[in-house]
Amino acid sequence: MKKSIAFICVLSVVPCMAAVGRASAAPDAKALQAATSTPPSEMSALYPRIGKWNVTLRTVPGRSSTKAGVDHGVMTITKGPGGFSVVQDFWSRGTSGHVVGQSYTWWDPRAKSYKSVWCDNMQGCTEFTTVIAGNAWTVELDSEAGGDKVHTIIHATMSADHNAIHEETANSYNDGPSQTETVSEYKRIMVAAKPD
Repeated sequence: MKKSIAFICVLSVVPCMAAVGRASAAPDAKALQAATSTPPSEMSALYPRIGKWNVTLRTVPGRSSTKAGVDHGVMTITKGPGGFSVVQDFWSRGTSGHVVGQSYTWWDPRAKSYKSVWCDNMQGCTEFTTVIAGNAWTVELDSEAGGDKVHTIIHATMSADHNAIHEETANSYNDGPSQTETVSEYKRIMVAAKPD
């Protein structure tokens, strides 16, 4: 009797497992559509940034740093899965210490804007919106530092040949006047073509 109950359990479980396996193996129409859809056309405004860049960040004396300084690093930007985002990997060393960061940027069709999240080893993560106009873009975000409210504005411009970016970051503290605190230059690292 014990063998027959065990056998009945096996007979009941195996078809259920097979049915579950078929159900999970069957392509979900929405997943299939997402896998075969194309990124929104707005993503093309981000694609010129794709590549590897040498970075020089110059700190201007101000509230966040009382002395000038220089950091050098590398930024690598790639397309995210399916081209629906761009992914930035960043590191630098210098006056600011060893900074490592990563960001994701994508077009949000509901908000009709570019959304981003940036995370680094110094300040954690922050979300923001980017406004793009041709080869220029602006980011505004609010945060706190040392108990102060900080409003940050980042203006960046890419050269017409897409091989250089100039970026200025200004901060205002507790609704005070805005002051440029870093000026960054990005130069595309050209990859030599492999000979045939």
